[in-house]
Amino acid sequence: MRPRFLHCLWSALAVWVLLPVAAQAQIIPFAGNFGPGLAPSDNQMLFDSVARLNATEPSKVGQSDSWSNPETKSHGSSTILKVFHSNGMTCHRVRHHIVAARPPSRNYRLTWCRTATGEWKTKG
Repeated sequence: MRPRFLHCLWSALAVWVLLPVAAQAQIIPFAGNFGPGLAPSDNQMLFDSVARLNATEPSKVGQSDSWSNPETKSHGSSTILKVFHSNGMTCHRVRHHIVAARPPSRNYRLTWCRTATGEWKTKG
């Protein structure tokens, strides 16, 4: 079950790093990369940070988790903005703030919901 969770987490996060929330219907602009200025090690730290935040029980508005990569100077944070229920699932709206090696900084807002199996997935 854990490998599937990690696969889902990687897939979901790859999508939100690639697609700016302000333009949800936009074509993927980065040709398969995770975004300008982010190294693979940055992405791993970001994914680990989101997993820690989603695993925190109970979810509360204002909870945050940060990451920082001293090698690339990239860093970021994820903060819960809203906690609610949708279709029987516990959900929270999260602002992901990313400061990559190359400016500008970016903010993404995603809704994460815990499924009946306990996995956290992004909700479209």
